[in-house]
Amino acid sequence: MPNLPFELIEDILRRLPVKTLKRFRAVAKSWCFLIDSENFIKSHLRQTLMSKSYRRLILGGLGLYIIDLDSPDRAHAIKPPFYYKSVDAISNSCNGIVLVMSEPPVLWNPFSRSYKILPDCSVEHRTELDSYSKTTYGFGYDSRNDDYKVVRVVEFRNEITHRWKYSETRIYGLKSNCWRKIEGFPYPLPFLRGHWRVHVNSAMHSLVDEPDHKHVGKIMAFSLEDEKHYEVMIPPGVRVRGVDLSLDVIGGCLSVVCTQRSRVVIWVMKEYRVKESWTKLLSISPPAIERDDFVKPLVYSREDDKILLNCDDKRLVWYDLNKRTVDEVCVDGMPFVFYAEACVETLISLDGPVAVKKQGPQGRENEKAKEKKIRNKRDDFLSEGFKLVL
Repeated sequence: MPNLPFELIEDILRRLPVKTLKRFRAVAKSWCFLIDSENFIKSHLRQTLMSKSYRRLILGGLGLYIIDLDSPDRAHAIKPPFYYKSVDAISNSCNGIVLVMSEPPVLWNPFSRSYKILPDCSVEHRTELDSYSKTTYGFGYDSRNDDYKVVRVVEFRNEITHRWKYSETRIYGLKSNCWRKIEGFPYPLPFLRGHWRVHVNSAMHSLVDEPDHKHVGKIMAFSLEDEKHYEVMIPPGVRVRGVDLSLDVIGGCLSVVCTQRSRVVIWVMKEYRVKESWTKLLSISPPAIERDDFVKPLVYSREDDKILLNCDDKRLVWYDLNKRTVDEVCVDGMPFVFYAEACVETLISLDGPVAVKKQGPQGRENEKAKEKKIRNKRDDFLSEGFKLVL
């Protein structure tokens, strides 16, 4: 009864859903060590993204729900393992992690069930008598430093005119587990639902009005890697005046949704920061959608021939890019009003320390001895888990 090679078992495990892997941790200590290891967690994420597997929708607004995009027939209610109010918004997802805009904010992986309550962060500036403050959060992944970061911008505006005065900005890093103050944003953020969710290429993006030109707008980005601001060109020929513009992400690419009267046009930037790569993805109008619908692109189908649209936070529809037809998605248990965020299942944990300490010669020797011991334990894999019967 020959044993399967360890590399093949690891490859099999890499293709399994998070819930199954969590159960398999109890098979053996060696299995537990493998599944919890940083290398396996990252390789499982890469495999999931490459194969477009275990893609989910998180619905918020009136409770929290998860929908399996491979079989979107039912919305499953989920309960966070921390105090959560239905008014607390959920951010965009980065590698399965979301930011819950509660007090205090919480980083949460609903699939690994791990979470991190962010430390307290006070506001230095006092709100003046004729002003009010507004707090906005952004969440993203710094790929250069392999760190998850939260940006908090507290804006101060005139109470009567709502004109922007200045802002106070702090940034949180999961590795350091602390907030630090950075230079305030030099431009106002739009009136959002507590966060700006357009995260592409390790940067947060927002549509910004030109202060001296009421009907002129631009896309501004804030890099989580070097903490610098830069402009991204809007699609050529897109007018701001008389058009409702919104930013989104679809398939990992920046997108602009233009709504004018009853017609919605969605543009996609195929190559980041290349103006010429802006491509018109679709143009849709009644009866395919209802008049005055606010349309938000969510995710491509597995074959990339359809796109899932959130219509006015009330309906989900698949739009066929080739046939230009619409199919409504009927989901049992879905709330009558919601907001939706696309995500993938991951094993990423927020419980333990993320940073890896540098080791001296003695530490490296101890680590090698540990690895040798673990390699010896791998021979027990098949006696305790998989076996191949010929």
